[in-house]
Amino acid sequence: MLRLKVPFRMHRTGWFLVLFCVILGIRIGGWQLGLPVGALLLASLLLHEAGHMLTATFLRVPVREFGLKLGGAYNRRAYATRRRDEILIAASGPLTNLLLIAPVIFVPRLGPQLATCNLVLGVVNLLPLPSSDGLRILRNLWGSTKPSVLNPALSQVNLASQE
Repeated sequence: MLRLKVPFRMHRTGWFLVLFCVILGIRIGGWQLGLPVGALLLASLLLHEAGHMLTATFLRVPVREFGLKLGGAYNRRAYATRRRDEILIAASGPLTNLLLIAPVIFVPRLGPQLATCNLVLGVVNLLPLPSSDGLRILRNLWGSTKPSVLNPALSQVNLASQE
């Protein structure tokens, strides 16, 4: 049986992320629906991280915490012992967002916009950008977990922080 008991940490800058989601929600759903849309966007970010955490837990990789900060939702975990496991953990967040597209598209009045947000979140996280899931996947496919393999400027980045 999987046991998922991971502490949540709301960094003081995480409130800016919440505010950003509400503002984006107002932009998407108008003044009346801004707060619910913002909450659903925030839920999409947290479900993305839950995808990483569930996969890590299933693969017996310890997850120390997850939370919100200005840079986004994050989780901190140990390194997996196999590259394949690192790839699965990194891919599970974007995959969660892509799987959310089908159910949220049917949400009345907001579905297409929420589906688009999850599509963008899933696809952007698969791009090999600094600190992204896509870069983690690419590094492990290339056979290295060292950040300097693809970008020397990232040599101090902790790959397992999932930030």
